[in-house]
Amino acid sequence: MPNYRYILIAFCLLLTFSATKSYALDIQQIRFGAHPDKIRMVLDVSEVTDFRAFILPSPPRLVIDLPRFTWKAGHPPKPPQTMISDIRQGLLMPEISRIVFDLNKTVVIKSAFLLPKNGQQENRIVIDYKTANNQEFSANKDVLHGTLKIDDYKNTIDNITSPAPAQKPVQPSYKKQEKPLIIIDPGHGGQDPGAIGHYKIPEKKLVFSLAKELKKQLLTSGKYRVMMTRDKDKFIRLKDRVKFARKHGGDLFISIHADSIGKSSVHGASIYTLSKKASDAQTAKLAEKENQADLIAGVDFHVEDEQVAFILGDFLINDTMNQSKFFANTLATKMKSAGINTLHNTHRYAGFAVLKAPDIPSILIEAGFVSNKKEARLLNKQSYRQKMAKAIISGINSYFNSVYRNESN
Repeated sequence: MPNYRYILIAFCLLLTFSATKSYALDIQQIRFGAHPDKIRMVLDVSEVTDFRAFILPSPPRLVIDLPRFTWKAGHPPKPPQTMISDIRQGLLMPEISRIVFDLNKTVVIKSAFLLPKNGQQENRIVIDYKTANNQEFSANKDVLHGTLKIDDYKNTIDNITSPAPAQKPVQPSYKKQEKPLIIIDPGHGGQDPGAIGHYKIPEKKLVFSLAKELKKQLLTSGKYRVMMTRDKDKFIRLKDRVKFARKHGGDLFISIHADSIGKSSVHGASIYTLSKKASDAQTAKLAEKENQADLIAGVDFHVEDEQVAFILGDFLINDTMNQSKFFANTLATKMKSAGINTLHNTHRYAGFAVLKAPDIPSILIEAGFVSNKKEARLLNKQSYRQKMAKAIISGINSYFNSVYRNESN
């Protein structure tokens, strides 16, 4: 598993250098200028540096990779003419950082260059880009601008250590006569706020509060052991959430999110399981959006996940997927019975990266739409979170009652 090598090394080196908050390179400011034939982006940087810039499609993004930096640019303005909807930044590997600019239109990079410090002018990275039609984009989509060579850093990492051993399948713990272990995964976190809807409360905060309430009620029941993939506001990659569940031998994996959509009238909870093919166009878009969360740490799910085809075709996951579907349908019924408003066709499915544990039944709950004013208000109320957690536990109880009956037959 060659990709796990870099994940493990990156994690270890992050721990080693976690006390160091400042690096040689500072990103001091990001500015924009609109011209008749282009948009000019200027990054003021503290040092002359290598960089690379390129475009990613579906959804369109402009990406800049640099040596590891300290972010001092705060929250740069995003004028409408820049076509930028969001700016995120994080680590790609131990000594390389990435900045991702989410775009609402397809663009191409016209030029990218570095200007050394001159008088009052700081060192500057200049990126010129413009809107593009499909033909222009296709002709330029694979072009890398700049002088940064990522492979040089990968080769250095290869010389540090040997590959990590392959993981063995984890057997469900209820077969060991232990209390089932529920893994609760609060979505997003850290520099990734998730959706931000009404009342300006980020998704990461709402789902973390719901996750804590669910954990509290599960432990109070005395029937389950519970672990959370994150116990504070920190960023965790999608693969690492799955690895956490497998490492600890989870019996059920529940990822909690809160959706946002352009139509403020849409509301209702929904439940998702893993599938090669999405159940509908809206779910396909949702899976695409959730899977892009790792871009803040420099990972494009479509590029990195070389195991997807193998995992989805493996016999082990077929049974796991069936168990996931059974749990999702059971939970959908319980939520409706508890008076939780749900979407039509509550159980939906698509290729969610966070649900890819081959040996742990896994679901993703979208607790509601923060783009809907009423639902955003409900999700921020403790009484509603208690009600939803109780409904989820009812579904968990029914699921494991069925599991135990099947195990005894």
